Amino acid sequence: MMGVNVAWINERHEEKQEVFDSQQVISKLAMTTWPKLSDSFCLRFVDCAGDTIFNQAQIRLLLEELRSEAKKQDDSKFREHLEKVI
Repeated sequence: MMGVNVAWINERHEEKQEVFDSQQVISKLAMTTWPKLSDSFCLRFVDCAGDTIFNQAQIRLLLEELRSEAKKQDDSKFREHLEKVI
C-alpha cells in the first residue's frame, strides 16, 4: 500500500505545498474509517488508488472534517499527521 500525499495546487497547476504520507496515515484512514462517515462531505471520497481533488468552495468543509478526525485519534502518529495536513 502506498501513502496518499496531500498537495496544495493553485489554479495554474503549480504546487504550493505538499505533505507526504510515508507512514500511510491518510491511506489507512481513507480505506477503513473515512468511507463509513455518512455525514462527510469530503473525506469519504478520498481515493487511495487515484487523485482526489477538492476546490476552494470545499476547503472550509474539508478542514472541519480533518480537524474533527484529528481530535478523534488516539494514536499520536495519526493525530500529528492530520494536524500537519491541516
